[in-house]
Amino acid sequence: MASAFVLVEENSNIPIDRLVRDIQQACREARLHIVSGIQDVDSEQNMKHCALGISRPNQQDSDNSVATDMIRVDVYDEPALHQYRELEWREDGQIYFNTLIIDEVYQNEEVTLTFLYHFLTRYTQMIVWIEEDWVYTLSDLDKALKTSNLSDWCYVNPNSL
Repeated sequence: MASAFVLVEENSNIPIDRLVRDIQQACREARLHIVSGIQDVDSEQNMKHCALGISRPNQQDSDNSVATDMIRVDVYDEPALHQYRELEWREDGQIYFNTLIIDEVYQNEEVTLTFLYHFLTRYTQMIVWIEEDWVYTLSDLDKALKTSNLSDWCYVNPNSL
């Protein structure tokens, strides 16, 4: 499993600059290290996408560069082509927008869980879809933090947490 998707209902229109600020704040609260990456802007210089790296602070090398074992978080501003998704198996007919895509989850499950929990406390309406038929809510992430082995939480059906 390589990716997780943070989904919000279509047309929620949460500004990307607010998302980035809240990601930064969530990382401070969780004591995670954050590194800014690429930014894509439109013709009017409005940010439409950015990439961030998130790791545990002890993953930082002595020369102040960050080790390679981190998650990559791509943040998208709605609307964005190819970032809409319907979870057909949920049968709720809802269209979701991939506001965050998290890569490098495998072997970084604890960082992913810690970050997602702190981020979703700000956006309780968002859900996390892990490349299976499982969707996690803030409540599920809270249970995972309290009850599971932090390295396997995303491989477990949230209903069994």
